[in-house]
Amino acid sequence: MTNKAACLKDIAYELKISINTVSRALRDCDDISDSTKEKVRQKAYELGYLPNSVSQFIKRDNRKLIAVIINSFNNPYFSIVCEKLVNIFNEGGYDFTIVYSFSKKFNLDTLKQCISQRADGIITLLEPDDDVVDNAKLNKLPIVLIGRNIDKDFIDTVYTDDEIGGQLVANYLVNYHSIDKFIYIKMPNAECSKRRQKAFEDTVKKLNSHSDILIFEPKQINDSLINYINQGYLGIFCFNDELVYLVLKYLNGGIPNVRKVYPHLHIVGYDCLNTRMSGLMDITSVDFDYDGICKKAIDIMNDRFANINAPKKSVMFPVKLHQRHIF
Repeated sequence: MTNKAACLKDIAYELKISINTVSRALRDCDDISDSTKEKVRQKAYELGYLPNSVSQFIKRDNRKLIAVIINSFNNPYFSIVCEKLVNIFNEGGYDFTIVYSFSKKFNLDTLKQCISQRADGIITLLEPDDDVVDNAKLNKLPIVLIGRNIDKDFIDTVYTDDEIGGQLVANYLVNYHSIDKFIYIKMPNAECSKRRQKAFEDTVKKLNSHSDILIFEPKQINDSLINYINQGYLGIFCFNDELVYLVLKYLNGGIPNVRKVYPHLHIVGYDCLNTRMSGLMDITSVDFDYDGICKKAIDIMNDRFANINAPKKSVMFPVKLHQRHIF
């Protein structure tokens, strides 16, 4: 990526229009057609244009600017990771920007926002699309993915041991609570969810070949879930804690004090949010080193700054099971 910021003249030259037209299009003036405005905005994204005042603020003192990609301000996991990253950015002398995606994945439009803000590197909590990878590589813009392990060129990954996580939950529910009917609530199209599910299923079947496992999607958190609980499906493993709290909210809405009504019902999550954020109900959940993961992501980013063509890095962090306190 070039260090020289694009200017109005560059956009005008590329589109064969006047500098005044470019300026008025970017200011959304009424005398400029919508089609011209869209072409100008698109070219501004491509060239990495920023108004001078914004560019000077973001790139102050020539510090590296790292963009963090999320798609929810309500997800506690994102909040915790972002807070830890921000603390490390401040200590390390980085500038940062939080870029919000309106997609479930890190798509090309979001990448263009990063380029327009002249980001030097990207840490994403969302899996990037293939065209994002291609364009990031073209722009020599390093990307580190936190929380997911994907096999994509140029994308460094820092993630947790999904397989051991699934095994820990299976052992806990089968050996500790003697459950033989289970529900796994997955996150559709997420590779880490598939790994957790497979490890959980394989371990449950190994421990008890007669066990029964149902696979749900989040949209199935409805009355059918209660029906299955009444049929003895008392071991529920959720892809993450956010789904656990969604399940508890739904169940408590129909069955107040559901844990007292179903004392043998056990719901397990992944991320261990309640140990890091006050106000959340204590639940059994797979835990890991958030601080270590965030620090490693930035260490890898630094390695990319030193050598953009360095071999891809994938770092897996161990997990353990946090058991909720039962009073």
